[in-house]
Amino acid sequence: MKKLLFIINPVTAKTAITPALIDILDTFERAGYEVTTHVTQYKNDTQETARAVGEQVDVIVCAGGDGTLNETVSGVIGFAKKPKIGYIPSGTTNDFAVSWGIPRKPLAAAERIAAGEAVPIDVNTFCGRPYIYVAAFGAFTEASYATPQPMKQSLGWSAYIFEGLKSLPSIRPIRMKLTYDGGEAEGAFLYGMISNTRRVGGFDLRMKEEISPSDGLMEVILIRQPDNPADNGKMLGAVLMQDTSSEYIVFAHTKRLIFEAEEPVSWTVDGENGGAVQSGEIAVMEHAIELFL
Repeated sequence: MKKLLFIINPVTAKTAITPALIDILDTFERAGYEVTTHVTQYKNDTQETARAVGEQVDVIVCAGGDGTLNETVSGVIGFAKKPKIGYIPSGTTNDFAVSWGIPRKPLAAAERIAAGEAVPIDVNTFCGRPYIYVAAFGAFTEASYATPQPMKQSLGWSAYIFEGLKSLPSIRPIRMKLTYDGGEAEGAFLYGMISNTRRVGGFDLRMKEEISPSDGLMEVILIRQPDNPADNGKMLGAVLMQDTSSEYIVFAHTKRLIFEAEEPVSWTVDGENGGAVQSGEIAVMEHAIELFL
């Protein structure tokens, strides 16, 4: 009998998972899995559990937010023979799930896992740290991990907006040079992200038809600060329209990116604090895991 480890993050998943829990377990059992359930007890418990048990099971299913999925992937990424991964999205924005069509209803997501086939997908690394969908710096990025969890649960993704607005007075451009496949960008940037997603912070990316989780490429999106403050309106218009032909937006696909800033820069990695980093490498691990989509 195949073995399945079901990891539940109660902080983000309790409200969504509890009403459907028996049906979810029954779905996995009827699909031929011997199910072990683990409810996380502390930060990084998901990653530690996945690393400790991952080589003993065929599938790990995690229920929680995008950070829970990140921990699951990080826990198994070093294995020669990795378990397949299923994701039951139960967080605030669930960007990864919405990007790739994973059902947001827990039972529907479980049924998809039980009936489906896992597909190879890419995993990115930020200075050696695995991440599944986005690393970002600049305006509003701190809101993802600074927003209190109760506010996230009560207000949803709009909680990030409220928290982000608090940072507006302190937003300043970040001077950085970034080198990627076929090009480079240097100057003062208000925001930057290197991602593998069609949705960030609850907002869809309009260039989504060009983005795939399995093409061996990351997407680079940078927003430049205009040299002339009178052009701020043009820059904002380009951002709102996601006009990648604008001089204020850099958009590129790449397998590898090197960045170097004038001073340490605060990053977020899959919605968590990535620390203050001045220089480093971001790269793609092509087809690094198999995940049920």
